[in-house]
Amino acid sequence: MNPADALVLKGLSRVGDDSVARILRFASAQGLSTVEELSKIDISKLPLKTIPSALKAFFDAQDFESARTTVEKDIETWRTQGITTIILGSENYPKQLLSLDKPPPFLFCKGNLELLKHTSTIAVVGTRENTRKGEQIASKTVEEFAKRDYLIVSGLALGIDTIAHRAAIDCNAPTIAVLVDLISILPSSNRALADEIVEKGGLWVAENPPGTKAIPAFFAKRDRIQAGLSTALFAIETSIDGGTMHAVNAALSMRRPVFVPDATAAGYPDLTIRAISGTQQLINDQKAISYTRESYTKIGAQLEQIASQFGSDIQEGLPL
Repeated sequence: MNPADALVLKGLSRVGDDSVARILRFASAQGLSTVEELSKIDISKLPLKTIPSALKAFFDAQDFESARTTVEKDIETWRTQGITTIILGSENYPKQLLSLDKPPPFLFCKGNLELLKHTSTIAVVGTRENTRKGEQIASKTVEEFAKRDYLIVSGLALGIDTIAHRAAIDCNAPTIAVLVDLISILPSSNRALADEIVEKGGLWVAENPPGTKAIPAFFAKRDRIQAGLSTALFAIETSIDGGTMHAVNAALSMRRPVFVPDATAAGYPDLTIRAISGTQQLINDQKAISYTRESYTKIGAQLEQIASQFGSDIQEGLPL
C-alpha cells in the first residue's frame, strides 16, 4: 500500500498505529495496494480485534479520492521540508525493526535514508544528568565503535544522548537521532546539533507525522525504536527508574544484548550514586553485560554475528 492510503487509514477515528500496521500486513499478503481494493474485502476478514465504526463508514462512503488528496498535500509539504514517509512493508523499511513487538507502521525521515539499511549499529543512551565519568565513557564507546564502522543511534536528549551524537560527528561516524517530531525539535537547545547531524550525513527518524505535539508518553514510546534500529544497546548511565530503561526493556524483549560500563573498572569513586543505580541493578539482575576498555574487540565480533542474522530470523511484519 502507498503512504498516502496508509495515512488516510491512520486519520480515521479509533484506528491506531497497531491497527494500521495489521492492515498493512494484511494488504501486503493479499496483494492489495489501495484503499479502494481493501474496501472490497469482507471487513470482518481484517486482522483486527474490533472493527472501528469509522473504518466501516469510510469503506461504505467510498469517498477515497477526496481523503487521499488531503493527505497527499501533507506528504508534498513534508517533502519540500526534506521529509520522506516510509511505511511498514516498503523496501526502505529497516528490517531490524521487525523484531519489535509492535513495529511502527510509519517512519518519517530526514537525511541519509541509506543509513536505515545499516545493520552494524549501536544505540548509546543514558541519563540527562550524567556524571563527568559517564561523559568520558560515552565518548570513548562511540569512538571505539566508530573505528569499526558502526553507526550510532541515540535520542538527541540532553546528557548522554547529546554526548553520543556529538562524539559520532567528531569521529565522522554516521548517527541517527530518533525523535518524537521532525518539525519541533526537542529539546530546542539541541536544534543546532540536530541540523549538524543531517548536514554531516546523518538521519532524523520519528514515527509520528511531522507537527505532532509531543507528550511524555511519546518519548517513552520512541525509545523502543532506538533499540530496534540497533544491534546492541549501550546504557552508559541511568537511574533505576530512568527513561533509559524503556530502551533497555525493548532491547531485552528482542533479545538484543545490553551493555553497561563496569563501574569499578571505570573508576567511579562511589558505586551508590543515582546516576549508575540502574546500570548496577541491571548487572545484579543479570540483564546486562558489563564492559571495559578491553572488551571492544570481543563485543564487535559478537555484534557482527547478530547483525548477520537480521532478515533471516525475523518474520516479515506483524502476526495477523
